[in-house]
Amino acid sequence: MIYSFIDNLGTFCVKDPARYNLYFPLTNRNGSFLSAISPRLAGDIKKDNEHFLTPPASIEDLRSNLLCRREFFLATKDKKVFRLSKPFSGDLLEAGFLYHTILKRLHSLHIEVLNFVPFDLDVEVMRIKVTNAGKSPVHFVPTSFIPLYGRSERNLRDHRHVSSLLNRIRLEAHGLYLSPSMIFDEKGHRLDSTIYFVLGCEGNGSAPEGQFPTLDYFCGESDLFAPDAIMKHNAPAKTMRGEFNGKEACGALRFRERLLFPGNSTEYILLMGIASDESQIKKTFLKLNSGGKIQKSLDATKEYWQHHLSSLEIDFKDRDFTNWLRWVQFQPTLRKLFGCSFLPHFDYGKGGRGWRDIWQDALALLLTEPQKAKGLILNNVRGIRIDGSNATIITSDNRFIADRNRISRVWMDHGIWPYLTTNFYIHKTGDLGILLKEVTYFKDAQLNRANAQDALPLAQDCMLRTRKNELCRATVLEHLLLPQLVQFFNVGQHNAIRLENADWNDGLDMAADNGESVAFTFMFAYTLNDTCILLEQLMKKRQKVPISYELLYLLDRLRSRPVDYSKYRARQERLKEFFKQTKSMSGKKVEVEIVDLVRDLREKSNHLSEWLRKKEWLREGFFNGYYDNRGRRVEGVIRGNARMMLATSVFAIMSNVATDAQVKKTWIAIKRYLYDKRFRGFRLNTDFEGPYLDLGRAFGFSYGDKENGAFFSHMIAMLANALYKRGFIREGAEVFRSLYAMATAPVAKMYPMLPEYFNGQGQGLYFYLTGSASWFIYTLMDEILGIRFCMGDVVLKPKLAGSDFYGHKIVVLCKIHGTDIKIVFQKEGLRKGVLEAKKAILNGGLLALSPTGGYSIKGRALTRKLNRVTIFLQ
Repeated sequence: MIYSFIDNLGTFCVKDPARYNLYFPLTNRNGSFLSAISPRLAGDIKKDNEHFLTPPASIEDLRSNLLCRREFFLATKDKKVFRLSKPFSGDLLEAGFLYHTILKRLHSLHIEVLNFVPFDLDVEVMRIKVTNAGKSPVHFVPTSFIPLYGRSERNLRDHRHVSSLLNRIRLEAHGLYLSPSMIFDEKGHRLDSTIYFVLGCEGNGSAPEGQFPTLDYFCGESDLFAPDAIMKHNAPAKTMRGEFNGKEACGALRFRERLLFPGNSTEYILLMGIASDESQIKKTFLKLNSGGKIQKSLDATKEYWQHHLSSLEIDFKDRDFTNWLRWVQFQPTLRKLFGCSFLPHFDYGKGGRGWRDIWQDALALLLTEPQKAKGLILNNVRGIRIDGSNATIITSDNRFIADRNRISRVWMDHGIWPYLTTNFYIHKTGDLGILLKEVTYFKDAQLNRANAQDALPLAQDCMLRTRKNELCRATVLEHLLLPQLVQFFNVGQHNAIRLENADWNDGLDMAADNGESVAFTFMFAYTLNDTCILLEQLMKKRQKVPISYELLYLLDRLRSRPVDYSKYRARQERLKEFFKQTKSMSGKKVEVEIVDLVRDLREKSNHLSEWLRKKEWLREGFFNGYYDNRGRRVEGVIRGNARMMLATSVFAIMSNVATDAQVKKTWIAIKRYLYDKRFRGFRLNTDFEGPYLDLGRAFGFSYGDKENGAFFSHMIAMLANALYKRGFIREGAEVFRSLYAMATAPVAKMYPMLPEYFNGQGQGLYFYLTGSASWFIYTLMDEILGIRFCMGDVVLKPKLAGSDFYGHKIVVLCKIHGTDIKIVFQKEGLRKGVLEAKKAILNGGLLALSPTGGYSIKGRALTRKLNRVTIFLQ
């Protein structure tokens, strides 16, 4: 690893951090103010896609674009100029939850540059502390430089100069306000009430002497490499001039000359923010206009994030792994706050999270904040359309958007994730009643899974209505069933579910006509069967459930016209009938016997499982997972080249469709074709040796990057989960540990976290905002530590090996049913292999081993403020 942890709170240090092109996220508790910062103090500051304080920054801007840096100059009397964004030998980064500090030594001056976003404010704080560690006084002139942008991301290449003409600048005693007169948008220009600001003061609250409020005034006749304001020591403006308006602005504040004696320190404070009214800015400034106030805010921010993490604490008794785990545990929170945009690698999208993301992030949320999960589930299922597809983007305020780029398209796997998350919620809480809650459906112009458009005018609220213009409501159960039923009939010529515009792998996006995803057909076989198990639990409480009348077309075993599932055209025709019926909803409900519903779903699941085992197993010892746009099988040995994709094997194993014998053979094939001996990791696919225009863009990427043969953390975590789930503990452990090993290897060149992927050189890329973290924590808790749930009861069934222990204990602190529980896994002996639980003690009493294995704890048994469980393994 390139860093070292310095405490047990996740704080880490990196020496000479500018050697690595990295960034660190800064935000507040609501995600209403978002920043990224690099060791060169580069990165952007924004509220959302429409409001960037500083110019939008992509990954290459971090090391090459001076307009994307927070700069501070120290000009000495002997004509030396130090710019603090420049790396110096011996620089030290210190970062924690959630602050970023760079420590520098410039001859006799010791510099500390601190940046953080207070947890309760919409502002980024930058504090520069200068200490004279020498033996002689140092005379210098300090000047800040914060480039201001003050508009939408789209104006970066759409009327950049024209939109700058709207800039209106106001000089204040402590800095400047940038208030654009209008929002430039050729679809409809409008007034802009936003204020972008940079305010500054010394540590004692003293105001700057003046400022250089525009790039022109700051650079003079030179440029940002040697601006006249610094190199010629130009005088700053102290009053407003008309020429400042309509120019690119900057927060370049000149502080008074300083003679710093040995052993003395001085501080400079910069506040960078976005507000809608001046009173808000003034309140913020008064909270932060001294060194003491900054320290108080920093301490409160650290305390807030540590408290946030305290709902789940996992201690492996190893500082490195335990601290690294804290950062991985924090990643779902960061994705919730940032969405899938707004960090330098994620220079796409316009904010919000994708459909798959919100459901998978909820897996981790259920472990830490289950009380919030119910509201999220009830809100999120409202994004499902009556054709089984869904809105693809959910904004930070829980609104639905059909597509971030206004393209009519659907992902064939999206029906899986709502079920998996809701099922986990029900088992965690015992709340079967959520299945009967009624919510609305999403409605836009898209029909028949993006194959048709509705010509009728849409309701503003984007909710489905009946023929009588009444809101069409249905149970959560129906919302979970609908995508599964639609997809069961939505098959191609090989009787696997159509690939449509892609599945989990967004790079398989060029086979919409004839492509099929066998990989996710496995998962639909699984969820259909698992839904039956959930319904059998519900049947203990009631015998019937209400279903929209139109769904009976897909529940064909309940009617007199059953479909021959072996004939793909028959299934396609039934789906066409359903689409025709749902073009106009009757609003009618029918009561369906749960036992009949289970019979229908199980027959569908069994058909898929048997069909897949029979038709898609290859003689090479693994399953085929796809058909391309010409209807050709994708995997296997093709023209002498072995083609294998990891996702296929993951879902064949996870779905229980693959037999134990097939799992063993599949693992051998994974090790043969996808295991990389150099990095000891697992690639997403073998090298297909060039573009594959009949399948997707992924194969146009260089091999080893992104969706073409990278070490994709998300799928590796799911492979580990699948292997553990099937009882292949040694194999699952090897896969699971490979992620930590790759993430901490020096060649990964990154801070503590799990990235989206590692490239062909082992370097981590796309930081923090990845679903792999959710699946890593979920797998660790649910499978490895075996802290599981069954209808509200806790079931402890660990799958630990001796080699998982760094000492003799693993300690977990978490909340279950609102009470604290401390679970200690105690290893006895020196065995490195798979361990067996010998006994478990709850609050001093012996727990009985259940017939199905594991130790069950009824929720009502957790009666103490802190409940203690010890499991002894040997």
